Amino acid sequence: MPKVCFAPIWYPVEHYATSRLRAKYVVDLFACDRVWDVDINYNSDADIAVVVQLCSDRNFELISANRSQIVVYDICDRFFATDNVFKTDEGVLHARSRCREMIRRADVLITPTRRLQEEVARLFPDTPCFYVPELVDYGASPRAATEVGSKRLVWFGHTTRGNFDTARWIIDALRSSHGYSPVLVTTPGTMMRRYPAYRDYCVPWSVEAVGRELAAAELCVVAHAANEPAKSANRFITATMHGVPTLVSGSPSCLELLDATGHRDFAVESASDIDRLVEILSNADRRAAYVRDLQEEMWRRHAPDVVRQAYLELFEKIWTDSSNY
Repeated sequence: MPKVCFAPIWYPVEHYATSRLRAKYVVDLFACDRVWDVDINYNSDADIAVVVQLCSDRNFELISANRSQIVVYDICDRFFATDNVFKTDEGVLHARSRCREMIRRADVLITPTRRLQEEVARLFPDTPCFYVPELVDYGASPRAATEVGSKRLVWFGHTTRGNFDTARWIIDALRSSHGYSPVLVTTPGTMMRRYPAYRDYCVPWSVEAVGRELAAAELCVVAHAANEPAKSANRFITATMHGVPTLVSGSPSCLELLDATGHRDFAVESASDIDRLVEILSNADRRAAYVRDLQEEMWRRHAPDVVRQAYLELFEKIWTDSSNY
């Protein structure tokens, strides 16, 4: 059996969206597979190594020395164009330097969005690059639309990279003009340092907390910063799969889903859009239709069998054509 290992940069994997979506969940899809032996964590004996997002110093040293191993580099972020510096268990890691080192070493590149794939293919044309979709986060599958009346507004995720800053105006408008109570599922300490005025709305993040709060929510908000055009729609997809109608702003990947379902008018660009959508989503039938249409499209693109097939085709291609990599 050919061996495949997935090597994420962030641990514990359950606590980080990219590690879950692009490593752990994928490995779980291949449990007990009769053809492919797929496991988590870097293994020098693996025939194919899938490095997710970034690579630790130790793993990069091993991968660089192991030239017979086929390396797939999963570029989940535009770290090739940023000066981000991260603290890891091994020390400080400069994202752009390591990302570009990995691109040079990799035999194949993959991305979670088509927009990012197009950019990567244009910037690094010497290495084949493929789009591979993400699974739905938090184990969600299509659920009925949540009911109107709770006035609970959920936002979840990291406060960094514009995730919260670009959503604040929508949250503030829903709170002040429509009486919604924000529930911010994130790291309270980080929120307190960055946005102290919102600390009382915080619920400490956990997988369980996200599921619990989405189940009780009337609305969700997802917004991406203008300098993050290639980010995936995973939070939009997660909330919608939980049945929560979600207002999205500034996200090409989210707009793509709205366009595909004929719901582009649900994109939020102004305060008047918020007023209009709150009224629409207070109607049970319109609310259910919005959620149902999006769920059908999202499931078509991101269901477990769809994602598994995408990875299976990737593995088969690079293993069969291994002489080219």
